[in-house]
Amino acid sequence: MLLSMPSIEYPITRDFPGRLFAPFAFAGAFILIGCLAVINAALVGYETVTGFHSNFNVTQTLWFNRFLPMQASKAGKLCDPRLLSLGDTVTTNYTLFQYTLASIEKPNAGDSSLSYKGWTLENCDITSLYVTGNADTFIIDSTVTVSCRAGSTQIAQGNNYEVTLRTDWPESTLAGKYGTLLGVQKVLKSRSTLNADANARGRMLTGVTDIAASDFAIRMLSLSALTNTNIISFQADFPWCPAYLGRDAPCAQQVPLVNVTNMFVSVRGNDSFAFSPSDSTTGSVLDLPLVTNYAGVVRNLVQSAYATIRLDLGNPALNNFLLAPALIPSTLAANFTEIVPNLPSDSFLYAILVNGPAFRNLPSSVTATYGDLSALFPLAVPGPAVVDGVYLCRFQRAKSPGSAFIAVLVATLSMFSSAWGVFVVVAAGVVKRRGPNANACAEHYAPPGFLEPSEKRKSREEDSI
Repeated sequence: MLLSMPSIEYPITRDFPGRLFAPFAFAGAFILIGCLAVINAALVGYETVTGFHSNFNVTQTLWFNRFLPMQASKAGKLCDPRLLSLGDTVTTNYTLFQYTLASIEKPNAGDSSLSYKGWTLENCDITSLYVTGNADTFIIDSTVTVSCRAGSTQIAQGNNYEVTLRTDWPESTLAGKYGTLLGVQKVLKSRSTLNADANARGRMLTGVTDIAASDFAIRMLSLSALTNTNIISFQADFPWCPAYLGRDAPCAQQVPLVNVTNMFVSVRGNDSFAFSPSDSTTGSVLDLPLVTNYAGVVRNLVQSAYATIRLDLGNPALNNFLLAPALIPSTLAANFTEIVPNLPSDSFLYAILVNGPAFRNLPSSVTATYGDLSALFPLAVPGPAVVDGVYLCRFQRAKSPGSAFIAVLVATLSMFSSAWGVFVVVAAGVVKRRGPNANACAEHYAPPGFLEPSEKRKSREEDSI
């Protein structure tokens, strides 16, 4: 017995009922094709490319974002974080000092690294200043430490970190001693554009740092010739008062205190002495006999470092004399204690910043270089500082016209064919539910209420044979 062969079938079709169904269906199809083309132009008409950007929170705005807001880029999602390890060097966007990552107490990347994602440095503040002046080498070495700690919001987001930065710079009259202050690079630019904020900050930083060190050096060299003192070294500590506390915080309004916690004095052919606040009846190292001669210059050096570092961190505290020049008389020493005869007693720094009577007594070399500093007041702090750097980011770029056309065409036809197939199946299902004869061929469709007798149908079929 031969097995019967399976039959090959084809679907029987018929028109959908109604005169308006086809026009509306085709109109909807064209509208759908247009919408799909626009959507696919956004979805497949662009390609991802990598590039560099200095702002970690950069965003990209494209023409279709108004129609597809879910496709709009969000801040901090396009770029990779910057990974910092011990010994790495960074600067802020104010570009005044160069910092080295000295320690990572609480890493947020692995066991010993910091993942930086462009957050502001409002949680950073200067903690200590270390200064050593050597009359024999004509060099004053300064080191500042800055502590950065995660705020409560960052900790809640899982970004808990604590790091210590340090910046070092020497001050010397030696021609072969290279200066590392980045603000020096802005001095020449500022001469023709004194009103430019960035140039003004760089020039002021350079002037304040240099002149405060010059006051210290002149005082030290004079005392060295008279008393054989050749080395002065001290440490000053500062209260924790980061920018996130706000400009109304008490520590941001009070005149900063000069808290010298340790001092070392060396005298040629004699001995060396170490002092701490406990050695003084007043609790201040600067009141001790061997230190009194340096009290004024130390005060100005400490206040200058405190003001410039906080300016580099973008801290707008009201007690910074560089932002509020009215505080200069209460912050800086105008004159130094005249204990040794013929020892200069006027502060060059104070005289230049206030352009006071002592200004005309300054050496011409000083006035020619920094005589216009007072014209730069008040300095501006546009906003919180961030770590300056370049990030690897991913941006959307339009494909070439040919590639974009093919990609959009393929995607649109694929989506439309699927949508059209679903539409036809759904519409046919609706029609079948509404009419019992909707699934019959058009040639055999009997009007409603008419049923052909079986005998006539059988006779007609025999006649056809």
